[in-house]
Amino acid sequence: MKILNAVEQEQFESPPVFNSVQRKQYFDFSSELLTLAQDLQTPTNQVCFLVSCGYFKAAKRFFPNRRCSRRDLDYVAQKLGFQPESIDVNSYSATTRLRHERLILDFYGFRPFDSTARKFVTGEIEKLARSQLQPALILWRIVDNLVKEKIEIPGYYPLAELILAGVNARKAELCAMIDRALTAHNREALDELLVQGSAGEDAPVLTKTAAYKLTLLKKLSQSTRPSKIKETITDLLVVQGLYRDFLPILCALDLNHEGVRYYAHSVIKSEIFQVTRRSSEDRYLHLIAFVTHQYFRLQDNLLDVLLNVLQTYLNTAQREHKEVCYRRREYWNEAVRKLIGYVDHSFVQILSAIKRITDSAEFDDAEKVRQIRALLVAEEPDLYQAEASLAPLKRDLESETDGEDYYSILEAKSVRIQNRISPILKRCLSKARQDRKRCYRRSSISKTKTGLWIEVHRRNS
Repeated sequence: MKILNAVEQEQFESPPVFNSVQRKQYFDFSSELLTLAQDLQTPTNQVCFLVSCGYFKAAKRFFPNRRCSRRDLDYVAQKLGFQPESIDVNSYSATTRLRHERLILDFYGFRPFDSTARKFVTGEIEKLARSQLQPALILWRIVDNLVKEKIEIPGYYPLAELILAGVNARKAELCAMIDRALTAHNREALDELLVQGSAGEDAPVLTKTAAYKLTLLKKLSQSTRPSKIKETITDLLVVQGLYRDFLPILCALDLNHEGVRYYAHSVIKSEIFQVTRRSSEDRYLHLIAFVTHQYFRLQDNLLDVLLNVLQTYLNTAQREHKEVCYRRREYWNEAVRKLIGYVDHSFVQILSAIKRITDSAEFDDAEKVRQIRALLVAEEPDLYQAEASLAPLKRDLESETDGEDYYSILEAKSVRIQNRISPILKRCLSKARQDRKRCYRRSSISKTKTGLWIEVHRRNS
């Protein structure tokens, strides 16, 4: 296992590259440090000592002589008043360098990376390995902890050996627990994932090109077609049965989210032959993590499909309702135009005529009543026509006010959405929610959208 690639290893093992500002910052030495340097015998020892101080101040570690930057050496030499050509790094012996490193550690208050520091790093790696962090992330966490504890940072290979030993020890511990906990039935169920066939059927394999069950269970479909949803539900039921069988073992392993994801992603990214050539306990550990991870992925996948179907359903209903409203607006404009004409021509004129009759002093009350009746009889056809035009307009306005048209569109499309949502709600969510409560935080569904679907289903039934 390579924790860092070749480029990252080279960067880790190389001293920091300073620009002009950083060079002035890290090679700005105190009078006490300059006094220590002046007590050294040769200019090369003084310059190399101070360059090591600057590197340690920046990186909290030491670097070999051959890796020191010539520009940094020349800068420090000129600062001390030496000729850069007089500085010969090859004459800086290893014993002198080790003695200077102890002086630098004492000056900055750091401890060397000794056996005590190794025990500390081993304990930290054990904690991080239980969290199943990536080895590269463990490396940088260890570096941060060493700086925090004021311990010298060693080279890449000592840290890599400790990290790999810790990761392998954790894996060996898990494999031992798997070996003790798995029954013959559990082993047989996991081995069936590595044979060719359908993930949801036990039909015999007829061709050599049939997909492996494990490969079929890796695939997730975002399709909203009822057939695809049923296939996903079938996969979920298969994985659900395996998950419930392995739940006591999973709780005994005490794997957190990152641990399950780490081993599951290894299975997802691997080919079948890469999984089968692992040792039996290691293979079973990866497959149990895959089953657990895939079980919750399938739940989340179905929830995504559920929300997508609901959102599409709402968007389609709102779009059709808008189209109905646009078409009705043209009818309303014409009806309102006719109504205004009737009101202006009939009602206003009739009321004006009635007012003139009632205000007239030439007729008695009986004559006024007779003339008003005659006027109403003459205008009766126009009144009937205005009433006939007003009735549908009033009915449409009342329908628009109570939202009946919108709910009618929802009701007309409810069968289509029920074919997609009912399998998810009936077969998966109720059981999956109980399982998810045990180990993981369950996903939430939009109450508004779910409530709307329940209301449409109630109205339809």
